[in-house]
Amino acid sequence: SIAEKIGYFTGKEASKIGLNFLLAPVCDINNNSNNPVINLRAWGEDPETVKSLTCAYQRGVHQSNMLTCAKHFPGHGNSEIDSHLDLPKIQTALSQLEMFELIPFKSLINKGVNSVMIGHLLFPNIDPIYPATLSKILVNNLLRTQLKFDGLVISDALVMHAISNDYSSGNAAVMAFDSGIDLILMPEDIDDAIDSLTEAIYLEKISLERLNQSRAR
Repeated sequence: SIAEKIGYFTGKEASKIGLNFLLAPVCDINNNSNNPVINLRAWGEDPETVKSLTCAYQRGVHQSNMLTCAKHFPGHGNSEIDSHLDLPKIQTALSQLEMFELIPFKSLINKGVNSVMIGHLLFPNIDPIYPATLSKILVNNLLRTQLKFDGLVISDALVMHAISNDYSSGNAAVMAFDSGIDLILMPEDIDDAIDSLTEAIYLEKISLERLNQSRAR
């Protein structure tokens, strides 16, 4: 398919400039016409289209020997706010996610996607307190336990205002790691993030076993 060829050639071009990891495909479904950040990045407006095209794209990327990433879990399509600027609140219930937004993610997980990126998204009907990036309910309970994903879980960039407006780099890094995320991207203050994680491990707020699980992944 064309999507598979796009994945293959994107992977080949990326490898030629020294990359081994594509933060793609976008699995969000463009089901909100007011979405300022996903819109044209989505593969379609319904779950089956997005599922088939992202799975084809992933096959192509894997044929080029590159790693893949399904994003932005559990679905950024139904937001009206750009998470680079502020925290989107999405009033979707878990049962609705399972029938719609999670369909492409489930398929990609079953087809061997290497990683999943968590979106900076607040789902008040699922976790009323924490955005998905910092939410054990969404990362550990939903992605790890319910969907049985044991690959690499990645945060979106912590420098984005959806997180940095409300959390320091150190607190965000520790909370993201504690929620079940393995790889933390782009904190605003890198030293603060590293120091806070190190302190949390030394104080045994985060176990060495948990750290080693992420290192192995």
